[in-house]
Amino acid sequence: MINQKTVILASLLLSGTALAPAALAQDASAESDAVMSVYERVRPEYDAAGIRSGSFLFYPKATVQGEFNSNIYAQESNVTDDFIVKVKPSFRLVSDWNNSFFSIDANADIGRYIDNGAEDYEDYRLGMSGRKDISYGTDIHGDVSYQQGHEDRGAPDSTGAAAEQTMFDVLTAKAGFKRDVSVLSLAVDGEYIKRNFDDSARFGGGTPINNDDRDRERFRGIARFGYEMANGYEAFIRLTGDRVKYDDSKQDGGPNRNSDGYKAVAGAAFDFSGKSKGDFYVGYMKRSFDSDTLGSIDGINFGANLLWNMTGLTSVRGTVRREIEETTVLGLNEAGDSVFSSGMVTTLISAEVEHELRRNLLLNASLSYTAQSFARTTRDDNILGGKLGVKYLLNRNFNMNAGYKYDYRDTNIQGQDYDRHSFMVGVTGQW
Repeated sequence: MINQKTVILASLLLSGTALAPAALAQDASAESDAVMSVYERVRPEYDAAGIRSGSFLFYPKATVQGEFNSNIYAQESNVTDDFIVKVKPSFRLVSDWNNSFFSIDANADIGRYIDNGAEDYEDYRLGMSGRKDISYGTDIHGDVSYQQGHEDRGAPDSTGAAAEQTMFDVLTAKAGFKRDVSVLSLAVDGEYIKRNFDDSARFGGGTPINNDDRDRERFRGIARFGYEMANGYEAFIRLTGDRVKYDDSKQDGGPNRNSDGYKAVAGAAFDFSGKSKGDFYVGYMKRSFDSDTLGSIDGINFGANLLWNMTGLTSVRGTVRREIEETTVLGLNEAGDSVFSSGMVTTLISAEVEHELRRNLLLNASLSYTAQSFARTTRDDNILGGKLGVKYLLNRNFNMNAGYKYDYRDTNIQGQDYDRHSFMVGVTGQW
């Protein structure tokens, strides 16, 4: 597992990198106040115009993509490859108002495997988002969404005994208040997330795999206090508290996984017009479980995010993050006994570069490293990921894209290592 001191040093280095563009940003005359990456920038000659309906704009889109996956079951040996055809329709309905905001969006991802039809899936998501401006710098906002998806075969809780994708659905509702006037800012947000996992058929038949012990809901509250300083910086304190409640985690002999958690961090955010933006923070996190058996998990909580327009044609993104996440993994402790993990401490380090080779030819490349430590067990996973992509903009209505993705898991659990290569090519139509 990655050394914690190394990760903290990486976080500080990323924070330092984030501060480095400050002198350049203060002297540069930016074309726009907004900091956007190469892929996000407005290109009037290639962006979809949208279909106007009163005070709303409608943006339909559809992608047809072919993919080759070298290891569809994420296995260490006896790997199986396959070709997948994906169809991804979507739309956005966005308000065009001077004040306030409202949008509806929906998307789907339908996958069909050429030789392994049991892996076929139909994912979709529906969402609404709104903001009511009360006065200058003050608003209330909310979001609600429903998603049906499938769990990646390489996910820690995914079992190799499943003969089909593990399907799940997620209901998310958020509401909040924000006031950002003068040098002081306050944001208060509440969030509710309900997750439900379907049972999965087993290879060879027999009793389906019961995933009901993973069904849960989370209630979360976040308060952020900010103080604007000179030269584009803002100091902030962020407090987070949440409650996770499982429907019945004791099924299949598991423990009571209901828990309470909190995080308290202090940091700084920065926004230099047209050049760079981001934040960095450090603090403390703890999750306490209702079950005495699971106890608690605590430690340093830290993170950093950076978007830096290094040149007019190249953007750099960087992320460092450490969190406590849910898991129901069964593993071995130091004594060699079989125990359930109480949670997973995840540390992520990632970097991405976007480059505009020509006005209508965009390139991107990214690398990521994730360390996962499973509390109460000896299991440690290290995951390496990499992506390469190219996007060719034909006109307002069509673009082509191609990409390559690699991911590799190195774990101390025998027979659980894997690596995968994926090659994708697709065409997108938009209006």
